[in-house]
Amino acid sequence: MRADRSRVMEYIQKLDNYDAPDIANIAISSELYEEAFAIFKKFDVNNSAINVLIDNVANLDRAYEFAEKCNQSDVWASLAKAQLRQDMVKEAVDSFIRADDPGAYMEVVSKCTQTEHWEDLVRFLQMARKKSRESYIETELVYALAKTGRLTELEEFISGPNHAQIGLIGDRCFDNGMYDAAKILFNNISNFAKLSVTLVRLGEYQGAVDAARKANSTKTWKQ
Repeated sequence: MRADRSRVMEYIQKLDNYDAPDIANIAISSELYEEAFAIFKKFDVNNSAINVLIDNVANLDRAYEFAEKCNQSDVWASLAKAQLRQDMVKEAVDSFIRADDPGAYMEVVSKCTQTEHWEDLVRFLQMARKKSRESYIETELVYALAKTGRLTELEEFISGPNHAQIGLIGDRCFDNGMYDAAKILFNNISNFAKLSVTLVRLGEYQGAVDAARKANSTKTWKQ
């Protein structure tokens, strides 16, 4: 391979009896990236093939086309992670959904939160929730629903069985001025003290008084 670089692709196409991963890795170390891609592709080592396009050729458009042709979960997941690193958030979420793989949920939540891609985060977390009922996933889904103004959907979600930390998200919503969502959340967990303060912010004074009575808390009346 090192002796006659110009004929490597010809050998790849003609020969079949060789150890594909070893030869492909030698090609990569020799910066023969197209040849390495061709070897992996020929032997259907598709996840390694797309990683060559991502890491070595550095062409995400080609990687996307390859993922479309393969349509394998691990290939889509590799593409999704690369797209996320490049801040291609919507495209990354699309790819994660095609992969049906919620494994990178911490990174997706972090990136979507940083870039304010709340609608995309809702889509991702709805997929993730079908695979895992983890508290973090459901908690962040509640917040994403609040951020996108889907209050009816939010109310339906928290009314059913869930593992979301509703009080925590209520506080987050309140701190960010999302009082309508906070009202729904505090009401759901019967936190009347915080509900009362939230209703004051919304100008719903009679409701605030009623909630304060239920809370029976001196601190609430002072607020």
